[in-house]
Amino acid sequence: MEIPRVKVAVIGGSALSGSGFPGEFDGVEVMEDGLEYSTPFGPTAPFTHARLEGVEFLFVPFHGITPKIRNTIPDSASERVFYVLMKAGVKKILGCALCGSTNRLLDPGDVIIPDGFVDYTTRRAQSLTRSLIEKGIQVEPVMYRLHQPFCPELSRLLTEASLEVGFQRVFRRGVVGISEGPRLESPSEIRIRYTSQGIDVVTMNLIPEVIFAREIGACYATLQLVSNYGEGLVSKEWEGPEVFKEFQERWRRPVAEAILRALRRIDPDYEGCGCGKHRWRAIFP
Repeated sequence: MEIPRVKVAVIGGSALSGSGFPGEFDGVEVMEDGLEYSTPFGPTAPFTHARLEGVEFLFVPFHGITPKIRNTIPDSASERVFYVLMKAGVKKILGCALCGSTNRLLDPGDVIIPDGFVDYTTRRAQSLTRSLIEKGIQVEPVMYRLHQPFCPELSRLLTEASLEVGFQRVFRRGVVGISEGPRLESPSEIRIRYTSQGIDVVTMNLIPEVIFAREIGACYATLQLVSNYGEGLVSKEWEGPEVFKEFQERWRRPVAEAILRALRRIDPDYEGCGCGKHRWRAIFP
C-alpha cells in the first residue's frame, strides 16, 4: 500500500480514545481509513488519511500501539509509525496523552503544553536511523539537539485551542517525566524521582515520539491532560478505575476539538519556529 505525501500528522493517545476522532467531527473529510502500511519493523496500526479545511493529515490512534504490536519484543510501535511519517514527508506533528500530576499545584482537568521532558525509560529505541540501519535500510545519518524539543508555534496553537474549547487551566510550559511502564509508580518514586526533581507530570508516552520527530525533521507539540494525582501526592483514597473511565469519557471530545482547532490553523510550510536549525546532516558516519 502506497504511503501518501502528507505534511501534517496527529498521533492519538488515551486522551482521544473513543472520541470518534477524526471522522465523527464536523468539517473532517475521511479520504481513506483502516490503512495498514508495511514497514521494515512489521505492519502498522491502522492509519486514517483525512482532510480538514484543505489541510491533509494522517492520524494513528493510541501511539500506533495495537494488542499484537504491544506483545512484540522489542515493542516497535513508534518505529513503525515514524517510518510512515518519514516516507510521507510529514513536517508538523500533534500529539496528546493523559498524564499524572507530580506537582501539587496541578489538578485533574488541567492541560499542560510542555516545553521540556526528562526520559526515565530504559528499553525504548533512541534513534530511528539506527533502528533502520539494523534492519539493513540505508538512510542518511543526521545529528540533532533537543534544546527546543517542542515546537513553540504548534504549542501556541494547542494552548489557544485548549482554552477556546473550555479547559479552565492551560499551562504553556511544564516538564514531563516519561516512565517505562507498564506499571504505575509507587509513592516513593513519585516523591523522589519526579516531584523532588522538578517534574510537573508523568506519562508513559512521549518517548520516543519527541525524539523521532526531531530526527525526521518534523515539528512536534503535545497536549497533556492531567487525569490523576501521582501516588502519594495528595491524601486521597483510591476510588477505582471507574473514576478514571468517567474522566476520560468527559474530556475526550474537548481534547479532540482542541486538536482540530489547532489543525485548522497549522501552516504546513511555516519554518519561523526555528525547529529546523536544531537538526543537520551528520558530520561523521
